[in-house]
Amino acid sequence: MTTNKSIFSKPNSLLQSIENQVTFQIYELLVVPSQQRHTHELNHINRTAMSLQTPHDIPLTITVPHDTTPNAKILVRSERRITPSWTLSELKTRLEPITGIPASSQFLRTLSIDGQTWITLSPDSALAGDARWGLTRNSELQVIDLRPPGTRENFSDVSNVEKYVMPEEQYEKLNDSVLAWKKRQHLGRFDPHAKPLELLVKERKEKDMRVVEGKNIGVGMRCQVDGSDERRGVVRYVGEIEGLGGDREKGCVWVGVEFDEPVGRNDGSVEVEVVTESGKRSREKRQVFETKGAKYGGLVRPGKIEVGDVFMVLDDLVDSDMEEI
Repeated sequence: MTTNKSIFSKPNSLLQSIENQVTFQIYELLVVPSQQRHTHELNHINRTAMSLQTPHDIPLTITVPHDTTPNAKILVRSERRITPSWTLSELKTRLEPITGIPASSQFLRTLSIDGQTWITLSPDSALAGDARWGLTRNSELQVIDLRPPGTRENFSDVSNVEKYVMPEEQYEKLNDSVLAWKKRQHLGRFDPHAKPLELLVKERKEKDMRVVEGKNIGVGMRCQVDGSDERRGVVRYVGEIEGLGGDREKGCVWVGVEFDEPVGRNDGSVEVEVVTESGKRSREKRQVFETKGAKYGGLVRPGKIEVGDVFMVLDDLVDSDMEEI
């Protein structure tokens, strides 16, 4: 019986060994190639994704210069990121809400690497990341407004923005205002040692008249306000305006301007403070000078105005009727 067991055990062992080898070979044929294919597919997907990646965005400084007055303050300055794969047409569309300039009226340029030459970005079909522009991190991209000065919106001028003005009587009754704090601290006109109002009025008038005479400001002269070409016109009034600004502005000299375009704040009339015999304060409208209509008038301080024949009517305004033919 022993001999028989020995004889039959060897074939069983041999069969087991063969079975193990076959199983391993099947694993190599089926499982391993599948894993290799999976790895190969992942590598292919990664390579494809990398090839589709766009270049990194470029951080730039977007500026809108005051092209009609070179030494004037820059109108817009904003740090933005642009994508090099954008076309210039798409870039201009994205710049419109930032600069306020329509895409069709934008002229783009940037300085060369040496800072000596302006490079024009065109045509609109070109890419923003084109090597010809040399746009790199923190480069300046200037946006020039191609519209005539007379047709541009002046977003920096807040004088035309309608606002609520609290009546002075109501303001004086507040306990948490700057005026109330100045009263408690005895500052300004509430200082017992301050100059009397009559003296302050005299000093204000003398100071303003020195500016008027120094600049030779007179009625009928051509002028420009705040150094802006859009705010040109004719001087229509020079002098005090009783009740304008209350005691704070009493004695101040004002210059009334009739603008060439409707860029002003009024039609030559202003609200002034009137004190009745009973001491009650009220406000009324007073026509200081005549203009062509609403928003053609403005009252400015002498320091903000320049006069001279050099401030003639802009050509685009003179020729506007001919352009409509």
